[in-house]
Amino acid sequence: MVGVPYFRLGPLPYWDMGKASSAKKIARAERAGATSGPSERRALGFPAAVALVIVLGLFLVIFARATRDAEVTPTLQDHWHAAYGVYDCVSKSFLPVFQSEFDPEGIHSHQDGIIHIHPFTSSVTGKQARLSVFMNAMGAEITDEALVLPGNQSLEAGVNCGGEEAVIQVIRWANAFEGGDPTEVYTENLGDVRFLADLEAFAIVRAPLGADIPMPDRIDTLEGVTGQNRDDITKPNTSDIPGPQDFGTEEE
Repeated sequence: MVGVPYFRLGPLPYWDMGKASSAKKIARAERAGATSGPSERRALGFPAAVALVIVLGLFLVIFARATRDAEVTPTLQDHWHAAYGVYDCVSKSFLPVFQSEFDPEGIHSHQDGIIHIHPFTSSVTGKQARLSVFMNAMGAEITDEALVLPGNQSLEAGVNCGGEEAVIQVIRWANAFEGGDPTEVYTENLGDVRFLADLEAFAIVRAPLGADIPMPDRIDTLEGVTGQNRDDITKPNTSDIPGPQDFGTEEE
């Protein structure tokens, strides 16, 4: 009888087991990567998209605001004129017009009682076209407490005028040619009073609130510098308003 060699089988060497275990881990990692990759990319992509929307939104808001402000009048292309006068209740009269012709930004005067408004720098266009710009060019200053004139003459609020306490105020008429009752009376933040249109009129005043202050009489001067005439101002034409006759019926 031929003998058969006998081999005893034992456990695999530890290095073989290590290789098998590593291979399994790599396979699991590959499967996990294949499964979670798209979701991770989606998780990262969503915040990026939100950030992009926010940035674009901010850009559009800033652009729209800049465009809107640039379109607010007066612009660099406008050339307006407004009548003005400085009234003091103590003397019960308008004071002499400012004599300065200094023109650093395009809002100035020519010793004529007219504010010439044709900005040549964007810093005084639109909402920045304010009374303080004009007063600075005239060498004057206006606050809620006082009106400081050239030469440091100061008209202080609080003086007695006809038994009432005077305040510093600015009275505006929307159209100097039309006149009538004032459109607005300002008693606060007077330097921030804006120029809103051509042919306005302003009274810069020390007087009690409610005092009867006349509009500065600069009509002739306005007509001369603008080429316009008060008689050219027409009231709304109502002759073309449809009536009953336009609908086949007549009023009885």
